[in-house]
Amino acid sequence: MNTSKLWASSAMMLALSACATLPINESELSNAVDINSQWQASGEQMLAVQDGWLDDLAMEELSSFVAEVMRSNPNYNEVALRMQAAGFNADAARGRLLPRIGASGSAGRTGVESPVENTSNSFSLGLDASWEADVWGKLSANAAVARSTYEVAEYDFYGARLSLAAQVAQSWFDVIEAKQQLDLSTSTVENYERATTIIRNRFERGLSSGLDLRLSITTLEAEKAREKQRETTYRQALRKIELFAGRYPSASIAVSGEIPDQLIEIPVGVPLDLLERRPDLQSAKSRLYGAGYRSQAANKALLPSISITARGSNTSEEFGQLLKFDNIFWNLVGGIAQPIFQGGQLRYSAKAEQMNFEAQKQNYAQTLLRAFKEVEDALDNDRSLAERVEHTALAAENAIAAEQVALEQYSQGLIRISTLLQSQRSSLTQQSQLLNIKKQRINNRISLYLSLGGDFSSNNATNTQENANIQIEEVQTDDTISTDNEALTP
Repeated sequence: MNTSKLWASSAMMLALSACATLPINESELSNAVDINSQWQASGEQMLAVQDGWLDDLAMEELSSFVAEVMRSNPNYNEVALRMQAAGFNADAARGRLLPRIGASGSAGRTGVESPVENTSNSFSLGLDASWEADVWGKLSANAAVARSTYEVAEYDFYGARLSLAAQVAQSWFDVIEAKQQLDLSTSTVENYERATTIIRNRFERGLSSGLDLRLSITTLEAEKAREKQRETTYRQALRKIELFAGRYPSASIAVSGEIPDQLIEIPVGVPLDLLERRPDLQSAKSRLYGAGYRSQAANKALLPSISITARGSNTSEEFGQLLKFDNIFWNLVGGIAQPIFQGGQLRYSAKAEQMNFEAQKQNYAQTLLRAFKEVEDALDNDRSLAERVEHTALAAENAIAAEQVALEQYSQGLIRISTLLQSQRSSLTQQSQLLNIKKQRINNRISLYLSLGGDFSSNNATNTQENANIQIEEVQTDDTISTDNEALTP
């Protein structure tokens, strides 16, 4: 084979190398589950889900607190750092596709004392290079595995960002509801004390029995006990959100605002929007790709590996003569290695990775179904809770009016104590339920935004390390983390 044919053959080998094809195409992913014919929201508003749901709540204190949490939450910062580590690992794996070059040097001095004293110096300088040709795409597949691992970490980071914002917002409204429940108990104790005073006056005038007074006192003391319980619940809710921000849980944080009575209509997108928006689905897809690339690499491990190594060195008895290259020694070696017998290790490993790939397909389908269940449940709850708020508000309004009428009628001797106590309990129950259902509604709305993959920020912040807002010292290197979705194939 002449030189031109040799170079042509080498060029062909290079063209064939380093192609890690996608293990599964997008159409197969879209057809993993039949969703288009059963999507409940398909008959509703077909609009894209908008970002900025946190801004829609129009609560500046909450928005500021969420921003503080994003800067100081330890768990969130841990996920961000792990994402950065996965990015460096991906860069390291991609570097294995390139030649490896290293330099070496040595210096020595030897001497002989007898029979004739003699000493000599020896200096050497060498350069080594090696490269494995990725003829079959095995190295590219391994690099693609590392890239998919980084993408999993990236989407997990973005999912953690959205989830943390949702948890903080929900916990914020938990605090508001706990404070309102405490205020309700406080006002109820005051009402019960007034009612007990009226009953005691009637008892002292002989207009009611001692049983009426004892029943009223029992109700009063029970509500005082409930007030203390709700005070503890309120403080616990405060400590919970303080932990989100990495603060000491002293229950001293100031939380303001009201649970909104009216919520805007949420635009619901088509199923494809969820596939593109939800970080957990993107993460599951990256895991699926990673399993596919591992299967490719395991299959290609059965094929021969071709490598080239080169070495050049120069030795001299004087250090100043090293760079004159008078005594250069060099060699160039090409090698090929083919696995022949390993007890079936490579073959069975390839089969195992293929089964893992098939299993990951099922996992992706299950993740997809679970995502749509979350959306359907949240949509259903949103409609149900809106109606429950309306009915409970009317019930609470009538219960409060009934309590006032019952107290007036009892003071006039027109009804029994049991009727008064029942009206008091009914009023307290309906007011407490109204507060709880309103909190459930706003928290479910936040869960709906989360299940739709809607971002809490309206500035279209991207899911990169920059959004972690954490102060970490990054090592400045020539190789940086690639955060785009560029393919690893040429």
